[in-house]
Amino acid sequence: MIQSWIGKQMREPKGLFSKWIARNMEKHHHHINQWTIQLLNIQENDRILEIGTGRGMTLSKVAEKLNRGKVYGVDASRHMIKYAKRKNKKLVEQDKAVITLGKAEYLPFEDRSFNKLFTVQTIYYLPDIEQVMKEVYRVLQVDGEVFLSFQKQELLKKQKRAQSFLTYSEQEICGLFSAYHFREVSVYHYDTYICIKALK
Repeated sequence: MIQSWIGKQMREPKGLFSKWIARNMEKHHHHINQWTIQLLNIQENDRILEIGTGRGMTLSKVAEKLNRGKVYGVDASRHMIKYAKRKNKKLVEQDKAVITLGKAEYLPFEDRSFNKLFTVQTIYYLPDIEQVMKEVYRVLQVDGEVFLSFQKQELLKKQKRAQSFLTYSEQEICGLFSAYHFREVSVYHYDTYICIKALK
């Protein structure tokens, strides 16, 4: 029961325990977040979108590497957006970061807004990943890069709370990228994690 509740909270943190859930996720996702940032190869004028920004810890680290660029964060949880805006108030005021409420299936941005997009440990919570693929393709510029990082399927399935998640294999995600017209699909491995990169 408790593992199922945790799984649902991880999908969309809300209520009195939302901050605790968010901190716990940040702690356990620290290494995969840092690794993904390295893979992004951030340039000072990039326009980057993070889907599932949580409290904005990773967003702030991305912003540190930007000069003329900007990082955007979107999350489906009102609680997470509130915490992220508070935690990154200075970055928002400096116009280096934009944090907004929204779902990955219907991203609140114009076509071709970003040259890089990344999401870490979120694919398990997306009820319509095919619609997400369409939206990612829409908001990326031509030659834009998408980075999708997640835990290996066989390891995730061993966790009790993962019973409320949707899990995907490396092959399934690569197939989805190809099906939705992405190209040059690359796969990176680190510890128990996978990052799949693709170009529009």
